[in-house]
Amino acid sequence: MGRDGMSGHQAAIERLLFAWDGANDRGDHDRLGELMAGGALSVEGMEGSWAGAEAVRAQYAAATRLYPGGGARTHHLSTNVVITFDGESGTARSRSYYTMMQSTDALPFQIIDAGWNDDRFELIEGTWVWRSRHIHSELHGDLSHHLAPQVTPFVE
Repeated sequence: MGRDGMSGHQAAIERLLFAWDGANDRGDHDRLGELMAGGALSVEGMEGSWAGAEAVRAQYAAATRLYPGGGARTHHLSTNVVITFDGESGTARSRSYYTMMQSTDALPFQIIDAGWNDDRFELIEGTWVWRSRHIHSELHGDLSHHLAPQVTPFVE
């Protein structure tokens, strides 16, 4: 990975980060699974992790409330993206902030969660793939319209 190609690699990883946000907001759990097919997901404050496409898809399907008309009625923003590359090993690490907003018929528009993500990627045959995502959820608002209480400790 030469220095001239860094911006292309950065853009490719940013596209993965933003694709995750979009799929999450649309309630496209299959796409979330596809994105994490070669990796594992974990969340600070929750036991265990979910590895591979089917486990990630199933976790999101069980945990996320979806609404008529489509999606989770959320909007994720990923900002402050910092990507560090290791050209020798063909790996990268990203740290980014996220802010999640939601509005439903019963919940006025508001921020419901914020934190940061620690992501690791590997370059396989010219394509970046996710190896892991660890979500550090730090600030919580009213998550009761977004998450199923039986699946997550963030909702009573």
